[in-house]
Amino acid sequence: MNYGRYQIVRELGKGSMGVVYEAHDPNIDRLVALKVLRPDRLTSEAFVERFLKEAKAIGRVSHQNIVTVYDVGQDHGTIYIAMELLEGTPLDDVIREKGLTIDETVNIGIQIAETLDYAHHKGIVHRDIKPSNILLTSNGRIKITDFGIAHIEDPSAAQLTQAGEILGTPAYMAPEQVVGQPVDGRSDLYSLGVILYELSTGKRPFRGSNLASVFKAVTQDNPPEPVKTNSDIPLDLSRLIMKALSKVPDERFQTGVAMNEALKSCRRQRGPVVREGAPAGEQARKPVISIGIVVLLVSIIGGLSYYFMTGKGDVEPPPPVIKATLNVESMPPGAQVFVDGAFQGKAPLKLGLALGKHEVRLTLSDHHEWEAQVQLKEEGEMPLLVRLIPIE
Repeated sequence: MNYGRYQIVRELGKGSMGVVYEAHDPNIDRLVALKVLRPDRLTSEAFVERFLKEAKAIGRVSHQNIVTVYDVGQDHGTIYIAMELLEGTPLDDVIREKGLTIDETVNIGIQIAETLDYAHHKGIVHRDIKPSNILLTSNGRIKITDFGIAHIEDPSAAQLTQAGEILGTPAYMAPEQVVGQPVDGRSDLYSLGVILYELSTGKRPFRGSNLASVFKAVTQDNPPEPVKTNSDIPLDLSRLIMKALSKVPDERFQTGVAMNEALKSCRRQRGPVVREGAPAGEQARKPVISIGIVVLLVSIIGGLSYYFMTGKGDVEPPPPVIKATLNVESMPPGAQVFVDGAFQGKAPLKLGLALGKHEVRLTLSDHHEWEAQVQLKEEGEMPLLVRLIPIE
């Protein structure tokens, strides 16, 4: 199948707005990432025109840490965007799989702050800065994706969780964004503060069992200072993060360059750790790797000694599967819920699922089908509220 001149090679993933494919551009023999919007996102002609206009504007932005937009067009009744095909790991996957050192966290924060400052000076506010929209390459560089897309979604659904993000988007929103007030670059820097809090402590600063409780936490609650959660966090970095999370925009960093300089000051006080050109965290992890090897050897020797001394060679049962509860609600209620292709019941519905990624699909008569990839990262209850769009 083709969209315009682009020949689809394979599907890369599904998101809140549509499907991303690897595609081939025959004009210059280049592989690209082709984002094709879902037809139900094309709510009106004005929406389409605004999307095309802003996508073309973003295509004129050029920065090493921003995904490059090559082309935008219309075909098969929808819109597609041809972008740079990136090699890297989304930051949320990095957090889940291995975590980051304090030095890596600071270096990533410096790059994001500098990139946001560039974008803000170009008149672009991202409005959806979160780990899943940041790719980390093998050499420690970041790439911000979906730049400028989130703020042109259907305004009537702006305060709802989007497909596949559960509470991801609301958890990273600035207070003014949650309540529908105008936002500017300081809102993006707030979102960066949320990311730095999560990277340094391993926890999001604002959580809740449902959408309303998350909104309340974002607008009213103050999280514990990072240093109180993780004593290894330098005091200056902890204070920097709390300043970024100020409820009042005037009390935050006013520009990306100001936050960038503050993060660089944290790095200077800690001293150089990563040599130029080396993958981030390579040197910082060496002692950890050595200790890990020692612990592994001791464990193996102890296990072998027990085996030969007792004569017991029974195989231990596999560890229990860690599960989370996905609390699915649909508006209107009664939608059929499918997880990984299997029918589970009708919403509202609570499902116990293993941690990891799951394909979730909701169907309801006379409404557009909803489908997305949902990421369950930790034990506990994860709410998923889906507003189904009626078929005109």
